[in-house]
Amino acid sequence: MGIRYFDVALLVTSSRFTEAELMLSRELEKFQVPYFMVRNKVDVDIDSEIVKEEEAHDDEELSKQQKLEVATQTIECIKDYFQIEYGLDQVYCVSARRKLRKAHDFPSLERDILDAVRVQRGY
Repeated sequence: MGIRYFDVALLVTSSRFTEAELMLSRELEKFQVPYFMVRNKVDVDIDSEIVKEEEAHDDEELSKQQKLEVATQTIECIKDYFQIEYGLDQVYCVSARRKLRKAHDFPSLERDILDAVRVQRGY
């Protein structure tokens, strides 16, 4: 597969990781290639949960604080799911939408990728 020559790898999903991605992660570990498990489109999940909450409260719009709480709970649920289902301790929850790039785990993902590349290349 040639993955042993990668500096880092990103495994990205918008729902769940398949057996192929999990197998690839084991290969990356075997070759000591740093990799990052990324859950994309969390903004869609958050928006969906906000709509559910508003519908449960007679379509009353949630306050900004309530929306933030729903977002936090949604991210926690996603991370808990990947921990319980796949035993993954670190899953980065991100959105590819330009206005949300600084939200959620995207800044820490960027930082961690840079750190991993520096280590792999001996910088």
